[in-house]
Amino acid sequence: MFIRLLKRAPMEARASVVILATSLLVSSQVAYGQSRGSVLDLQKAVQGIYQDRKNAVVRVKVATETLSENNEPKVVLRVFSGFFISEKGQVLTSYLPTDNATRVWIEKGGISFLADIVGSDARTNVALLQVINLPDSFDYIELIEDKESLEIGALAFSVTSPLDFSPTPKFGLVTGYESHFAEVVFPLTYTRLSISIGPAEGGSPAFDADNELIGIVIATLPEVDSSYIIPTKALARIVSHLTQYQKVRYGLLPIEFEEKPDTYNIGKRVLVKSIVPGSPAERSGLQPGDEILNLEGSQIADLNDLRDSIFFKDPGDFLLFTIKRDQKELDFAILLEPEEDHIAEGNTVGSSNN
Repeated sequence: MFIRLLKRAPMEARASVVILATSLLVSSQVAYGQSRGSVLDLQKAVQGIYQDRKNAVVRVKVATETLSENNEPKVVLRVFSGFFISEKGQVLTSYLPTDNATRVWIEKGGISFLADIVGSDARTNVALLQVINLPDSFDYIELIEDKESLEIGALAFSVTSPLDFSPTPKFGLVTGYESHFAEVVFPLTYTRLSISIGPAEGGSPAFDADNELIGIVIATLPEVDSSYIIPTKALARIVSHLTQYQKVRYGLLPIEFEEKPDTYNIGKRVLVKSIVPGSPAERSGLQPGDEILNLEGSQIADLNDLRDSIFFKDPGDFLLFTIKRDQKELDFAILLEPEEDHIAEGNTVGSSNN
């Protein structure tokens, strides 16, 4: 049809159409070249990160002795991914039970190496291991304590150890930040990636386009082909606690907070919903309905900000809240109670209505 119309058109019109068609063809070729170049750049990035990091990734196997339904002893074998974080042979992986009936080892290059559990935290689903007899050659991945969060849409990469396969590269995008999912409340804000995780891939490291660690994979969201990672900044704190205390020490506030839209339904507000009667928080003068503006000088825009601020404080610290009540700003210092000294009754920062 285009050719027939072209033959019937005047010479000037035909010349214009030919020029236009030539321009479109050149533009499409340039666009194709640019698109192909972008794909090749992404391919090169995936390959580079994989080659640089695969020697730090290991398979972790855990054998736990238990009793069957017939009260007979049996061994349950579980498999995870993990990765070295120090030249001394420390390995990060998914949560492991710490009872005496558990045996742990890593596999690298087809060879098994026994490991001890340094510490484990069920809440964040993270465990720290110490490999006893180290492999002759391995790399480790540095934890950057001040690593900042990536913008949503940024590229993310992972190197996993699925089942009995060799280390495997994956890539996706940073797709969100949440401190809760459905009714499950997290102790801090997790990063959501569009990287699907299969069997034995929990405990894998995740990286950004600069080949820096952005977190450890700790949960899968199969409904949306995604996964959650604990950010590197929080991971460094977890490792410090596991090394020093063999567990993560949490603080509790006997307060329930809630998140509501602001006056113009544009942003969010964090409010005190309830306070445990007779608690230090109630005695401080804090009241239900108070709006949380700042915590320790950091603005609180949503529950993510609040949970992160509390996570990075030590039990026994006093937290300085700036609140808004009746158009006035007030300051309150509230004790972050050690979890082991506090009987949780459901009215803590871990509870929220969104």
